[in-house]
Amino acid sequence: MLSTLKHFDLDAIAPGGKRAQRIDVCELTGGDVLRLPVLVVRGANPGPTIAVLGGVHGDEYEGPYAVRRLYGSLDPAGMSGDFIGVSQTNPPAFASGTRVSPLDGLNLARIFPGKEDGTPTERIAYRVARDIIDRADFVIDLHSSGTYSIMPTLIGYDAADTDAGRRSRDAAFAFGAPVVWGHPELSPGRTVSRAGEQGIPWLYTECPGGGWLNAESAALYVRGVTNVMKTMGILPGRVESEGPTHHLCGSGDVDGSLTTSAAGYLVREVDVLDRVARGDVLGKVLAPDGSVVEEVRAPADGVVIFMRMSPSVMAGSPVFLVTGEA
Repeated sequence: MLSTLKHFDLDAIAPGGKRAQRIDVCELTGGDVLRLPVLVVRGANPGPTIAVLGGVHGDEYEGPYAVRRLYGSLDPAGMSGDFIGVSQTNPPAFASGTRVSPLDGLNLARIFPGKEDGTPTERIAYRVARDIIDRADFVIDLHSSGTYSIMPTLIGYDAADTDAGRRSRDAAFAFGAPVVWGHPELSPGRTVSRAGEQGIPWLYTECPGGGWLNAESAALYVRGVTNVMKTMGILPGRVESEGPTHHLCGSGDVDGSLTTSAAGYLVREVDVLDRVARGDVLGKVLAPDGSVVEEVRAPADGVVIFMRMSPSVMAGSPVFLVTGEA
């Protein structure tokens, strides 16, 4: 059963119910209505609420797939609490297969909490912030690294010394990703920034992406969210995860990556998760004749966490991010 709501109302679904809904966001040019798909499973028994988002960026496919798989697999009869899943948080960007929306050129992951009377992307952020994030006891945003870059499969958590931060850290280690990345601070405008501002513990994921659906990463996301739901008591059973191979700490803002100062052909000298020392050459930008026009060097000791995969770069292209180890 599919219903359309002006605003999301969890209480419209009785305990023990399971329903797909759509939230009206705004009317678009031509009379079409921008709607968000929301998948709800209400446990038969009372308990906390987890909100899981997928597809904040339109060229990331593991998160939407995982949200749908979770919704299909959950049995409300065995749950103590509620699952709210937004399988496609940015429908216009998904339709165009792009990181930003073709309607207004905005990046949904940088404008939370949005505006009620803003552009379409700002209105999406407003509805997601107030109807989904603010009513949750835990928020997980499932990302992947998109079309032009690569990141390892990781779980990012709030490393602040607060109650929400400690709950975030514990859940990150239960999630079961090979890389755990703590952030003592977080740039504003993200879904998880909104959660943090409300005192709600959060996690987010990344995986290699590449503009295609990696079913193995999506399955890890499903297992990871299930583990977090077990730690919250929403689902019964034991957590099934192995310890991480890497525990990193530093800024999670990929917008702060090293950028090129010249256009050309990028030749990478490192791979993700390589340990590097300050001054090491991470990559070189070549001119058409093969001459080196720029060397990109590590600004500090650390681990390569983000890397551009497309060799074609312009001046200002983000190419590498180095973070510290915990």
